[in-house]
Amino acid sequence: MASSIPPALKADLNELRRVRSLKPAEDDRATYADCRDQMALVLDSLAANLLHETDQQQARAEAKAAREQARVIRARHSL
Repeated sequence: MASSIPPALKADLNELRRVRSLKPAEDDRATYADCRDQMALVLDSLAANLLHETDQQQARAEAKAAREQARVIRARHSL
């Protein structure tokens, strides 16, 4: 039986899982900030392939929050 998930969406979901699995400890601030930026990129890509507008909006909002978190981490710790 063929998957009903579009290939681009499936690839984005797999990438989201991969990035989440790489999440470093928060006390490794530079790496954690980089990870949040990487998560934002994945979420933006995912948003472009989601079928429902509300899901797209949520993914974009989470991407924006991840970028802001990375910015705050870098600002607080001058990374």
